[in-house]
Formats: sequence, C-alpha cells, structure tokens
Amino acid sequence: MELMIVIVIIGILSAVGMVMFGGQAEKAKIAATKSIHKQVTTFIVVEMMNCSMGDTTTMGGSLTCSGRTPTSVVAAAVTSQSGEHENPYQVEKAAVTSGGANTASGDAGFIRLSVSGQNIIAKSCHTQPCSAADEREEKTIAFQ
Repeated sequence: MELMIVIVIIGILSAVGMVMFGGQAEKAKIAATKSIHKQVTTFIVVEMMNCSMGDTTTMGGSLTCSGRTPTSVVAAAVTSQSGEHENPYQVEKAAVTSGGANTASGDAGFIRLSVSGQNIIAKSCHTQPCSAADEREEKTIAFQ
C-alpha cells in the first residue's frame, strides 16, 4: 500500500514538472539563436576593425585584409564560424551560412549572411514558424 502511494505521488510530481518545464526547450532554442546572431555580427564588426587597424589577415586567417570586399568578408566569416556554432533547431548543421532566407520554419536557428551593395546583412529566425516579423532578426553591418 505504501509503495502504491509513493508511485502515485511520483506520478503527480512528474506530471506537474512536465507542465512547468515543458516549454523550456523551445525558450532555450530561441535564446541560443538570438545569442549566436549577436555574437556573429559582433565578430564580423570586430574582425573588420582589426583590418582597419593594420592587421594583414583576420578571422582566423580566413580573410586577407588587403583587397577585401563585402563578399570576401561573408565567405571568411562563414568559414571561420563553421565549427563555432551549431543550429539549435538542427544540431547536426552549422548555424552560420552564406545566403538564404529567414522566413520559413526550416530557416529557424540559422544565421544567414549576405551582401547588399556595400553592406553585410545578417538575418535569422529565432522562433518557429518564422512567418511573423517579430520571430526574425536582421542586422545591417556597414562594410569597413
């Protein structure tokens, strides 16, 4: 009888715990995507500043400072960040990619880097289904 009471109590506690902590995984994915987006954009700005301050290469040797273009900065950023961040929604894939959209559910967790004129654009979707503007982030980085 005591064993039955213990099993019932454990069952009730686990049911309450599932309700209380059920949404935490989704919140963690959202927070991770926002954090990666901020880290990558800061990384690009800092590494371009290093070129402006006289470094010959940056981004772990992926970017040669002389003759750099926004396109070469994006390519170097993707290369240098490939092992740094994984997509929180698809952990087998790298989070930082070149090109792509941020409006479909499959885009969640990716940081999409592209070029628009002399600017670098970093787009991401942090909350599925990615259809609403408040589920996405976009930052324009001026090329230096």
